[in-house]
Amino acid sequence: MLRKPGSQYQKVCLYRDGCNIFVYGDYGQFTFDSMTWTGSVYNLEYDNIGYQMEKLNHESKESLRIFDDNKCIDDIFEWLKEQLESYYSLEEEEIEKVSKFFNSDTWDNVDEIEIEEFCDKNDLSEIENIIDFTRECCRNAEEYEWIPFLRSNYNRLYDFGDEACESWLWNAGKCIHQRYFICMYALQVCGEKLSKQKENT
Repeated sequence: MLRKPGSQYQKVCLYRDGCNIFVYGDYGQFTFDSMTWTGSVYNLEYDNIGYQMEKLNHESKESLRIFDDNKCIDDIFEWLKEQLESYYSLEEEEIEKVSKFFNSDTWDNVDEIEIEEFCDKNDLSEIENIIDFTRECCRNAEEYEWIPFLRSNYNRLYDFGDEACESWLWNAGKCIHQRYFICMYALQVCGEKLSKQKENT
């Protein structure tokens, strides 16, 4: 049972059937059905989220994945930095200049003319198109617009040295719902408390 200060208790439960684990309660439900050992609150690999996600069934993974607009914009700018370094071979100082001029906090205030002037002034005319494309990406960084935007601009990714079908822009904005982490934290605390009880008996 979890309790926020001044509020009611929230329940998180774990039920085990052989190698399958069902977690349910006030924060939702999900199932580990790809376990290769008998899992319990003591051994759920709490510090290895990637491994945990591999053990979840498909429906649970889908229900726990959410789209976050702000994360999408941050991911787009990470992609931009990666392309500037790997495809355009910009030096660290040049990438820093671009980041100061054009980043996830200022993109909405920068227009095409300012981009062109910045690139001309800093001898970076070769990156003008990718900066403009990044601005377009940010304008479409909303849950129901993002994937359709990428599909309609699929071929443009090749212009920036990205493998269009393998670009990690397709995963921009995707993250795991917070309720999953709350459940796992509750189970970890439960395991620690039960371990202490065993030691004391």
